[in-house]
Amino acid sequence: MRFKSGFLVGFGAGYMLGAKAGEERYQQIVGAARSLRDNPGVQRLTGEVSKTVAVGKDRVSEAASRKVEQAGDAAAAQASKAKEAVASLGKKTEEKAETPTAPVSTTSASSGSRPTSKP
Repeated sequence: MRFKSGFLVGFGAGYMLGAKAGEERYQQIVGAARSLRDNPGVQRLTGEVSKTVAVGKDRVSEAASRKVEQAGDAAAAQASKAKEAVASLGKKTEEKAETPTAPVSTTSASSGSRPTSKP
């Protein structure tokens, strides 16, 4: 609550002071901003900053493109390795299925009857 009341007091004070300054002070501020903007030194500096930003943007864009391409190549290589691994596992499974195995008896030794000797 203290923040709200402090904010409202500050807002009210700023509004009152701004209203007292009026249109004349506003025009002075706008005129100073225009003269600063029209200053040849400021215009030259603004142009240099714009060029620097454009060059930096191009460099960042190129670097990002290279990194994306490298990541794509790495992902493709990993996918290729994974496909090869899956294919080799499939071949091994097929080879095991094709190798003959010894026949398995369906009867067990314990299930048959043993001859008993009668005294």
